[in-house]
Amino acid sequence: MQTSSSPIAYAPLLGRVFVADSNPKHLAIVTQILRENGCDEVVEATDDTVAERLLKTQSLDVAVIDIKMPGGMQLLRTAIRLTPPLPVVIFTSYTSVKQAVQAMRLGAVDYVIKPVDANDLLTAVHRALERKRVFDPVSARQMEEKTGFGELLGTSRAMQAVFDQIRRAAPFKSTVLITGESGTGKELVASAVHSLSAVSNGPFVAINCSALPIELAESELFGHEKGSFTGATQDQQGLFEAAHDGTLFLDEIGDLEMQGQTKLLRVLEEQKVRRLGATQLIDVNVRVVAASNANLTTAVKMGQFREDLYYRLNVIHIPVPSLKDRKSDIPLLVRVFAERFAEQNGIAPIEIADRCLDRMAEYDWPGNVRELKNAVERLVIYAADSNAAISEQDIESILPIAPANNSESQQPDFVPRRLDEVEREMILDTLMHTGGNRTQGAAILGISLRTLQRKLIQYGVPPQKI
Repeated sequence: MQTSSSPIAYAPLLGRVFVADSNPKHLAIVTQILRENGCDEVVEATDDTVAERLLKTQSLDVAVIDIKMPGGMQLLRTAIRLTPPLPVVIFTSYTSVKQAVQAMRLGAVDYVIKPVDANDLLTAVHRALERKRVFDPVSARQMEEKTGFGELLGTSRAMQAVFDQIRRAAPFKSTVLITGESGTGKELVASAVHSLSAVSNGPFVAINCSALPIELAESELFGHEKGSFTGATQDQQGLFEAAHDGTLFLDEIGDLEMQGQTKLLRVLEEQKVRRLGATQLIDVNVRVVAASNANLTTAVKMGQFREDLYYRLNVIHIPVPSLKDRKSDIPLLVRVFAERFAEQNGIAPIEIADRCLDRMAEYDWPGNVRELKNAVERLVIYAADSNAAISEQDIESILPIAPANNSESQQPDFVPRRLDEVEREMILDTLMHTGGNRTQGAAILGISLRTLQRKLIQYGVPPQKI
């Protein structure tokens, strides 16, 4: 039995894991690894007949099956035919590559090569639990309640970090700077901060600074007095006054012109505003949350953004990940959006097959969650119009990725290859894509850095190769 010399810290394995292995010694070691990492309960079997009965009668979350044991392949078939299908991780070895490939084609979620590495086992079981959580036949509304944070959704580590930062930032009046690409949900993060804050009963006022005309930006933010400029026919309060005892969200703060930045800094320091054309200061009690999809530190260096304002805004920083950096959330988001759109339009829930979700996860979504949401809405319309489940052809019609080619005449000749050869090539291609960055490569491959390093040694890849 092989175990890692320096195990990676994993979240507790919350679920019942079934382990079937005809080798009692190996079974005991695997069970120990699972229990030491917080597994709720491990259900064991060394006999295929007992294992078959347990699969059919026990409430389980994941099955780990040695396909080399007598009846191992049949146990896999039993597990994936359950309703709902039970995610399966298989044990295999380099001498049983053909069986491993067959098992993956049948529907196994992942495989672990013997002798088992603890980190590989835990990574595979976590991945299987994630699939169980996402594809369980609960409604998207229930799923949203369990895995969401207001309108924000995600079970990935990246989004859990965002949720944690929101909880930490919300109770304080300190300014918050939210950064991230367009479409990642920065305004939803700001709204969540407001909803958990002491001023949650007050107004949440949002403004996109890039949409403010230069000549009207100060009037919009700070207000004006009648006659202060041509067209000012009456007194007008600004957004700071409108957000009194609440939160003001300044989106795309980097687009605010320099004079407006200067006045904004003064208001943040003094918590007082002076309307254009006025002499009196007005007290305001406003929590300011700003956001930008631009690199403000670069803007500061280029003289396009005030350095003192940047530091004043960046008291608490919440970076929001792009969707390509949390692809494990895509199945959850698709199901929630699909059910939401179906309900809004008064149509029956839409069926989306696992393979369709896999195809959607192949795309990097440069428009992030906003683009995904719009794509799902189109899919729901397509499915409703044809009165059919969403197909792979529907997915291909909305994504700029090469469609699957089912034409036998255009299929390349099948070339038999060993599983370890395919894995080695995949690792090298990934590291070529990351410019040799092993940490990033391990994240893309869904394995630990230690596992990646071990496989590089195992496959005899010299450092200069990458």
